[in-house]
Amino acid sequence: MTTPPAAAPESGSTGDRGVDAKLRIGVLDLGSTSFNLLVADATSEGDIVRVDRQREMLRLGATIGDSGEIPEDDCATAVSTAGELRARANSFRVDRIIPIATAALRDARNGLELAQRIGNAVGTPVQLLSGEQEARLIFAAFAHRVPLGEEITLGIDLGGGSCELATGNRWDITWETTLRIGVTRLHRAHVESDPMQRKERKAIRDQVESTISRHRATVLGQGARRCVASGGTIRALARLVREQRDSKGKPPTGVHITAKELTALCDRLTASTHDERLAMPGIKRNRADLLPAGAVIFETLATQLDVDEFAVCDWGLREGAVLQALGLVDTI
Repeated sequence: MTTPPAAAPESGSTGDRGVDAKLRIGVLDLGSTSFNLLVADATSEGDIVRVDRQREMLRLGATIGDSGEIPEDDCATAVSTAGELRARANSFRVDRIIPIATAALRDARNGLELAQRIGNAVGTPVQLLSGEQEARLIFAAFAHRVPLGEEITLGIDLGGGSCELATGNRWDITWETTLRIGVTRLHRAHVESDPMQRKERKAIRDQVESTISRHRATVLGQGARRCVASGGTIRALARLVREQRDSKGKPPTGVHITAKELTALCDRLTASTHDERLAMPGIKRNRADLLPAGAVIFETLATQLDVDEFAVCDWGLREGAVLQALGLVDTI
């Protein structure tokens, strides 16, 4: 794990804030693919400035076996990793630490027990979010980050264990749900080959279509005029799309991915080997094996939900948790 800096406190830390000081919040996001720490300075108006980020890839969602439990060795690793991230947050003199857990701990039979062990290790109880609570926090982050306006927007966050969908505008969330079609979950269930075989791509697509089918009419009935997406997968896909635009002499037109670009990228990723993906600009080693499955999921969502373009948002669950801590969203 990366050692936290030993330099003097950043501007805005406890020792030098003054009367108009910001609140320094640490969010510990215990996800299905990775544990993430966000340290941010936040104002009562909802302005959030990132101070530090750290990610540790654990892939807890992939460890849940036929017993439905996370093995003890992986639980022990999760507890120690959470403790290390808490220590890193302490080095930045956070005023408050907020541990939140999502799909892996939500799904595992021993998830509640593990959440309690982690809470003891970090000194603060873990908030075990329901899928609907997770979706609402994510959409609240979108509403504060993106000028949504009055028209209905579809929000999508694809994680390792689940995919959260929500619709709403700048004032209200009109509908939300959570789907068990996370990247790590579907990769583990269907992908054994490198590069991915056609039958494996079809199996992922079929599962996404089957899962979304009972919600499709509801989503389309909301009349969303745009789609905002977040998560590590869509950000990685956006980096590849922007690099491709640059290589063709076309300047990036903002962080957006069209459905046509996504389909082309999906074809490219599913036909590539792990080593070929590592050679692609912007691909990180810890996500290279999962990205083809993620691309198939997003391509299928675009087709099923009539999405022409994804606007990629750099805020998501962790920023939503900060906004909740500030009292700016009421989701729980």
